[in-house]
Amino acid sequence: MSEAGSEVGKIVLIDDEKEVSSFFSKVFENFKHVRFFSSSRARHGIEIAKRERPNVVLLDLQMPEINGEEALKELKPLLPGTRFIMMTGWDDGATKNRIVNEIGVDAYFEKPVDLEKVMAKIFELMMVK
Repeated sequence: MSEAGSEVGKIVLIDDEKEVSSFFSKVFENFKHVRFFSSSRARHGIEIAKRERPNVVLLDLQMPEINGEEALKELKPLLPGTRFIMMTGWDDGATKNRIVNEIGVDAYFEKPVDLEKVMAKIFELMMVK
């Protein structure tokens, strides 16, 4: 993987909605230079991200066990080269402000997400080193 053209991008999705995981899994199976990992459990997804050191992590905000905000706070200092996208079906305004402005994410999407916009953002973030 030392040649730029053969580099594999990695994406980790942490979302407890099976439909979301299924959609992204189907999309990324068509990209030979992208390795896609997903978990419906936040703790397991965090471990995958730590191991794989992905280019992009997509996080759902509301999950059982620990939420996306807690996962983001744990992962962000450990993965300084990783870009983060938060997706949520629940937003009270203050949460978005805190996550975007205080913790820092590269993108924030409300569900139902515009999948075209999310995919465009993922590829944009993967191009930025």
